[in-house]
Amino acid sequence: MRIQRQREAELGRWKQKEIIKKQASKLRDEEIERLSKAWLSSTESYEALTPREFENAVSEIFRKLGYKVKQTPFSRDVGKDAIAVKDGKKYVIECKKYAPNNRIGRREIQILLAAMQDEKGDGGLYVTTGSFTKDAIEYARKRRIELYDRIRLPVLVHQAYPVRMDFSQAKVMCAECGSTSILPIDDKPTKGFCTNGHPITNEIVKTDMKIFSTAEFPYCECGAPMRIVRGYRRNFWGCSRFPGCRETKPFDR
Repeated sequence: MRIQRQREAELGRWKQKEIIKKQASKLRDEEIERLSKAWLSSTESYEALTPREFENAVSEIFRKLGYKVKQTPFSRDVGKDAIAVKDGKKYVIECKKYAPNNRIGRREIQILLAAMQDEKGDGGLYVTTGSFTKDAIEYARKRRIELYDRIRLPVLVHQAYPVRMDFSQAKVMCAECGSTSILPIDDKPTKGFCTNGHPITNEIVKTDMKIFSTAEFPYCECGAPMRIVRGYRRNFWGCSRFPGCRETKPFDR
């Protein structure tokens, strides 16, 4: 009977640890998504994005501002990175992740105008981390094209994210007792102790704070990029706008 009780106790501890393990994994995914959104509330973060991530982040800005955005394929987009609709009007979005001293001229605006005409759009939105030439600004002003450069981009970011959120700390669940603690985020995993004195590690690092990965990923029917979701039996692609959108796709890798 004593051996049986010991086995039952061990089995109970094992089951409890499995439950905690799943909860800890879920909490980590939730924290990465929360921190990624908080990270995008800082204008400086956009300087660290790749061109593709910049396109995704700008599309997310306009979604925050009430637009329904559908992104185009990353390559061969012919002057349009996304199509946005709001209040019955269609807008063509073009994004360029450039160095601060890189200037966009009239020709690039003409390409966007051609894409607007092709899509029968009501207006254009050109967003860049660089700047525009005077000729480009004058040309855009007369053709229903709104320009956002490195000076106006912070205004756009602030409209989408009125409150700048903290992304310096993350919640971590203890693998032993299941309690949650807060640990700082750094370039490498940080260590500490839970409220019950058990050693814990925050595996979330600064490079994780990007909801948009540089890896290839599919797009949802709503136009948002999809992310890998760890399911009970298998992984699958889930819309990054969940729970607003519950679209899923099979993960075949």
